[in-house]
Amino acid sequence: MKKPMNFQERNKAPDSTSLRIPPTDACLNKNGSDKNNMKAGEISQLHKLAFDNSLQANIITALSDGKIIEANNAACKLLGYAKKELLAKNRSAIFEIRENSFKKMLTKKITDNESTTLVSVKRKGGEKLTCEITSAIFMDDGIEKAITTIADMSQTILSQKNIDAKKEKLVADNIVLAKLKQKDIDIKKERIVADNIALAISKQKHIDTTKEKIVADNIVLAQAKSDTRLVENNEWIKYIAKASYDVMWDWDIVSGEIYVGDSIEEVFGYKVSNKTVKVKHFFRCLIPEEKNVVEKKLLKILASDKNTWNDSHRFRRHDGSVAFTTSRASIVRDENGKAVRLIGATQDVSRLQELEIKLEEQITNPEKDSEKFLLAAQLSLDVIWDWKILSNEIFIGEGFRELFGYMIQDNKGEVADWGNRLHPDDKEAVKKGFRDAIESSASLWQHAYRFTRADGSIANIFDRASIFRNAEGKAYRVIGVMQDTSLQKEKRVALPESANDKRSTLIEKIKNVIIDLIHHSNEQLQTNFSDYLSKTLEYDYTYLANLFSEVENIPIQKFIIAQKIELVKDLILNDELSITEIAVKLHYSSVAHLSNQFKKATGLTPTYFRQLRNQRNTVLENV
Repeated sequence: MKKPMNFQERNKAPDSTSLRIPPTDACLNKNGSDKNNMKAGEISQLHKLAFDNSLQANIITALSDGKIIEANNAACKLLGYAKKELLAKNRSAIFEIRENSFKKMLTKKITDNESTTLVSVKRKGGEKLTCEITSAIFMDDGIEKAITTIADMSQTILSQKNIDAKKEKLVADNIVLAKLKQKDIDIKKERIVADNIALAISKQKHIDTTKEKIVADNIVLAQAKSDTRLVENNEWIKYIAKASYDVMWDWDIVSGEIYVGDSIEEVFGYKVSNKTVKVKHFFRCLIPEEKNVVEKKLLKILASDKNTWNDSHRFRRHDGSVAFTTSRASIVRDENGKAVRLIGATQDVSRLQELEIKLEEQITNPEKDSEKFLLAAQLSLDVIWDWKILSNEIFIGEGFRELFGYMIQDNKGEVADWGNRLHPDDKEAVKKGFRDAIESSASLWQHAYRFTRADGSIANIFDRASIFRNAEGKAYRVIGVMQDTSLQKEKRVALPESANDKRSTLIEKIKNVIIDLIHHSNEQLQTNFSDYLSKTLEYDYTYLANLFSEVENIPIQKFIIAQKIELVKDLILNDELSITEIAVKLHYSSVAHLSNQFKKATGLTPTYFRQLRNQRNTVLENV
């Protein structure tokens, strides 16, 4: 402990405040001699005058019991007491001595002779002020005393609150303005769509009116329309079936008939007359021990409100052999939510089963056909898309996210997004070719081009589509298939990235996003962690959470909490912020919330952790 200063030493100390008196002419006698020649009583009187008339509020208390021994005029004015009243008080009457900041100040003052802190000060009428107090110890007449300077910070704090309130209002106003602008944009878009629909309806009415003038032509036209509708229902399935490795099918639940694509003969060996079979015949091809299970699961999905179905099952080929298959389909429902149609695809994955067996062989015999196995293990997926030109609605198949990494909601997209992701060198040529095909009488469009994936890499695409036209030859619908041919190219030039590598890469991305947000950003999230991760990584949060738990054996939320606790430890060790300030900085709802989470993770309270750190530092200093 440092030796306490006496009253005169305190006035001479370089760091003294309220009692420091600079040399002036008033300290000289008539003959200009030094003030040291003055009597001690005269010097004490000058000190007393300087103390009483200081513009800063100062009080002197006994260190042992806190009794107020002296107070200047500024202190009386600030606290609202007459000097006589104030000298009858103890420091506990004017300071909130139970506050941690005050207790900490007393400890530091006793150790270092001087300390500064913020504390609540009580005026005579009960009003509380937030003040900064600076206190130092000195010896006077053999008694340890403390001189305390009090500075009212209430107006400063109020001014800062007003500034913060204005900033918050400005941010809120900007958010409201942005929402209003977005609303105007949405209204304009809706108006354009509505105008397009109205224009299409008007044109159709004009066409119908013209056709009605000729009865004979109407009969022929009606027959033609009937045939066209039948083609519309099945033509796109036929086309996609030719462009895909899957067996495409369209099940009309009401009639119980299933239209199947041409590839059923190639994949399973069945020759189907008119490409149509009864659903009961389809189920007969299932293995008996799986038939009831598959039927029950399918009926349960149809009775729900879900829009997709997928399942894995065994399917008997025409030659009697058994194929391992996976099926997936979109469920079409009427206005009452009743399932009326399933449009889907069935894929023979027997080859995948064989590859799994080969994988087991690779584990026991890694030198056997290693490279051939890895090259054969890469499977490809196609992206089916369906663009309704009049309403500008586009349906995008599930393979889009798996192939290119983009998130899609309800399988809906926009043609503009497709155009924006075209490679810059290919964009104009592809767009022009597509527009020319739509505006001509062509029924087929195809093009090879480069497409930008979500991670910035480039895919080589072969896109092929059927164009549907009305009786006047105007295109109203385009249905196609995108094939990522770069996957086939990668098989020839390099080993494909394994599924484990992709999962590990995604796990690292999840960790990096969380660590950057917690350790390297001072911004408070405007949404929750799950939405932030999903938006940043462009994956569904449920998928991210399940993958993280599976690979890391802990939930994402526990990893987030662990990172926050590590940051709390660092801030406590730096000793720059109080526990309350740390809670505010890390956006905890309260100090209690931070303390509970910290104790659950470490077994210690933040306060005790800080005490251990202080004890360690003390030991190191004494070594």
